Amino acid sequence: AFDLERTLEMDPEFLNTDGEHVHDETVTSTGIDITGDVDLDMFQDYMSSILRDQGNNMFRMKGVLAVEGVPDKFVYQAVHMIFKSNFDEAWKEGEERCCRLTFIGKNIDKEALRN
Repeated sequence: AFDLERTLEMDPEFLNTDGEHVHDETVTSTGIDITGDVDLDMFQDYMSSILRDQGNNMFRMKGVLAVEGVPDKFVYQAVHMIFKSNFDEAWKEGEERCCRLTFIGKNIDKEALRN
């Protein structure tokens, strides 16, 4: 088990984190907001291409989609190349149906994600 006292004996500066944090400028995020519904097959093709082309650099993806012909919200999330999705609660009456996607990764091609 981890023993803080023993660790501090071996490394007195273990808890001194001043100056240690360096932000990696290649890690960024981007989002896409679209009003209206999407075709689920086209979305799945789109996500497959992202996972194929940028999956190694993608840390996290998540979103909520309005799918054509479906009253429920389509919710998805992914960590690296592991993707999970399901239909969730129904869109409320009067609620604007839209698609919101968020991507977090290293050296991600933001332009390619939007096309």
